[in-house]
Amino acid sequence: MELHKKLSCPPKLEDIRAMVLYAKNVIEEFRRAKHYKTPSELLEICELSQEKMGSMFADTNVYMLHMMYQAMGVCLYMQDWDGAMSYGEKIIHPYSVHYPAYSLNVASMYLKLGRLCLGLERKAQGVKALKKAIAIMEVAHGKDHHYVSEVRREVEEQK
Repeated sequence: MELHKKLSCPPKLEDIRAMVLYAKNVIEEFRRAKHYKTPSELLEICELSQEKMGSMFADTNVYMLHMMYQAMGVCLYMQDWDGAMSYGEKIIHPYSVHYPAYSLNVASMYLKLGRLCLGLERKAQGVKALKKAIAIMEVAHGKDHHYVSEVRREVEEQK
């Protein structure tokens, strides 16, 4: 998986180090800013940092993913369902590669995407995402766990 962009000429080591330092700093800045900035200001931090990091890092880079995940959370808080969906769709494949096969982080993202799809009346896509979440949760929690039963009921309600 590509963690940096294919640039016409490879970035210099010091440029990569500087971008990693920027990424770490912006993540810390965002963590602190959650206590005093408005949701739209937080979203702006996410978007500007992704734009800057995106000049060097691929969307699959962990720093890029972290800021996309934060942006998705802000969109959910602001009830910007389309924005949250857009970020979630960018996140899910890299999560499936970075995390182990039966990671609850991946299942959680499929749950969010599935429920967003259903809310946006994209039923087939929503059911598909929920079924992927169930498959992971059955391994992680067991087939009889109440979380698994709850999501199965959500899928059944769509029929």
